[in-house]
Amino acid sequence: MVVEMGRPGIGAYFRDLEKVTQALSHLQPLFEPKNPVTLLIKDQKTGKLKDEILNEKVLSAIIEMKIPLEKIPEILKTLEVVQKDIDTVFSVGISSRCLPDGSIPHEEWVRKAGYILSLNGKTNIGLGRPRFQED
Repeated sequence: MVVEMGRPGIGAYFRDLEKVTQALSHLQPLFEPKNPVTLLIKDQKTGKLKDEILNEKVLSAIIEMKIPLEKIPEILKTLEVVQKDIDTVFSVGISSRCLPDGSIPHEEWVRKAGYILSLNGKTNIGLGRPRFQED
């Protein structure tokens, strides 16, 4: 899952990102270690960001995390609650690998949470990756 906060023309303060990371931390997401935002989290158990950046503003920032599918409803409910306390816009993205039958595992969990997925989804089929092979 991702939470993309801010947009060009609006931006987002890191203090708002911290409100989201702290709200989500009790659900024990695995914040993506290679994400720049994760590098700014000083305590992943609490979601606390580094104090010196809280008043800094960015155009947008993405919180990336891995979670078990069954936590999707709790994550979405938590975001619904915390959105009232932040001063920017955000969007939520969910992705998972298709099952052999072509179904998408997270769709059922999103419906159970009372949400409808956008039809304007993105599918990454890996065509942009170099296919290097040693001789």
